[in-house]
Amino acid sequence: MPESSELLEEGRRYEGHGVLDRALESYVRAAEDASDPAVVAEALTHQSRVHRCRSEWELALATARKAQETARAADLQAQLTEAIIAEGNVLICRGDFPEALGIFRHVLELSPAARVRGIALQNIGSILWQQGQLGAAERALAESFGWFQQAGYGLGQAIALNNHGRISLERGNTELAKQLLVQAREAARANEDAELTALVTLNYAAALNADGDHVRAVGEASTALGYFTSSGNRWREVECLQLIGTINERLGDCDHSSRCYERALALAEEIGARQNVRQIRESLSRLRARPRGRSTAAAPPPGQATT
Repeated sequence: MPESSELLEEGRRYEGHGVLDRALESYVRAAEDASDPAVVAEALTHQSRVHRCRSEWELALATARKAQETARAADLQAQLTEAIIAEGNVLICRGDFPEALGIFRHVLELSPAARVRGIALQNIGSILWQQGQLGAAERALAESFGWFQQAGYGLGQAIALNNHGRISLERGNTELAKQLLVQAREAARANEDAELTALVTLNYAAALNADGDHVRAVGEASTALGYFTSSGNRWREVECLQLIGTINERLGDCDHSSRCYERALALAEEIGARQNVRQIRESLSRLRARPRGRSTAAAPPPGQATT
């Protein structure tokens, strides 16, 4: 029988390759077999992340909070902070931005560690961006990148490049966005993170779409959709379908666009992704109201990575 530490490492490998069922199985076994509360808290935190990736919000919150309880009882500050971060990430995905923002600001107060401060600021920047505060978001993301560099945290730097690329796209700087996203994809691959690689691919598709290269954009977005569908990440699947719907709308294929939006809406409603539901309903209303042969579609804002 593998030891709990080996099960954690096994789970990380499965998770990195998008095999979420096997990753979760390893993390559950690690938590059950461990006698060390530090290992239990870490395994529960990893379980929360897998549940989040599968859009199982309540399970993700429950395991993150159980990890916090375990860490508090054993006075394990580092593990407690990681479990609080896991809870905040679930709230971001679910669209509970005010509550998530409070959590990550609290994390900044809890820890002086460079990596943790980078994570908190990265998520604060992501929330501010989704609330339309682009200037404040950029400042938080830039400060976050500096902390990641100081910590030597390569995956964090890849995430920061992705998010900076997404914001550059939002500001209309398509060329900068594409450059940053190419760097982000290389960094994600170097860190063997298949999920982040797929997310960067989705964002690169959005940049190609904004640049008028719709055919390549559909190909990149479809590649990302294939990964997220096979791994069971339904929230990211929604984002892929939104973008593919937008691209087809710009191409004038209203029927295909409508099918993508409707499929995305059904899935977003099923998983309770409230912000996505609002965006997709707006897209469908616009599509149904517009004259045939004319598109006013703007790319949806997917693709912010959590850490």
